[in-house]
Amino acid sequence: MSLSPTVVQTLVLFVLMAIGFGAGKARMLDDAGSKGISRLLVNFILPALIIESMQRPFTAELRDLAFRMLGVSFLAYALAFALSWIFVRAIGSKGPERGAHAFGAVFSNCAFMGFPVVEAILGKDAIFAASIANIPFQLLAFSVGPYMLAKAAGGKIRLGASSFVTPAAVASVLGFGFFVGNIALPEALGGALGILGDTTTPLSMVLIGSIIARMDYRMAIGKARLYATSLYRLALFPLALFGALRAMGLGGLLLSLPVILAAMPVAANSAILAEAYGGDSETASSLVLVSTILSLLTIPVLAAIRFPS
Repeated sequence: MSLSPTVVQTLVLFVLMAIGFGAGKARMLDDAGSKGISRLLVNFILPALIIESMQRPFTAELRDLAFRMLGVSFLAYALAFALSWIFVRAIGSKGPERGAHAFGAVFSNCAFMGFPVVEAILGKDAIFAASIANIPFQLLAFSVGPYMLAKAAGGKIRLGASSFVTPAAVASVLGFGFFVGNIALPEALGGALGILGDTTTPLSMVLIGSIIARMDYRMAIGKARLYATSLYRLALFPLALFGALRAMGLGGLLLSLPVILAAMPVAANSAILAEAYGGDSETASSLVLVSTILSLLTIPVLAAIRFPS
């Protein structure tokens, strides 16, 4: 039985994750090494990919796609916040744990895992639209996200303008500015950013595998809410988003891309943010673990879906 190219490409991602898992178990990639790769991805590689992906000749058609994708992405997050408020109460989550479940219900791993999966399913040309769709995540996950985690734990945190400034957010603004202004980067700089951005997929998947290898699986045993939130993250919310976007008459990339990004596991940085802002880091780590493992089953199914045009 032959598999479709998109399923094969998706399985390639999990092979890379397995390599990272093996490296983590063998202690070839320890906690310090993973943190170094994570900082490199967040501060340099992902911004390079975003800027390079937007180095496209300006056309009115691409401009309209970019603005429509940005609008759809903000609508998706508005729906995510509204439904998460209902969901965390429905599963009986309370105290600091509620913040971790709410964060997991809203924010997916749409960068580290989303970009490679989008490329595998929709092709490299879709990374331009994925970079646009990722702008709300960059603005909200590192500002409203910590607020959600800290507030549930009884902590105090204020949202300021600086909270919305991240390397990926800056890269998104710069890249979009270069696109709208039809500004081409010097060949050497553009080439360097392209090579750097191309390392996003292997490094991201190896990193996720190494993080899973160091997690304590016992934290997830007997905790039904972890599986409920993972199911919501991987399937229920993407289905709700699909229904909402179809009801708006959307199809093609404006439908498939937001749904694919929404169907990724819980954002890997949730545990780091929970630790930094006094949230429930144990629950956040467990959600990353459970949802990422379950995504081994759900993402190949996602890759086989044919979205309406």
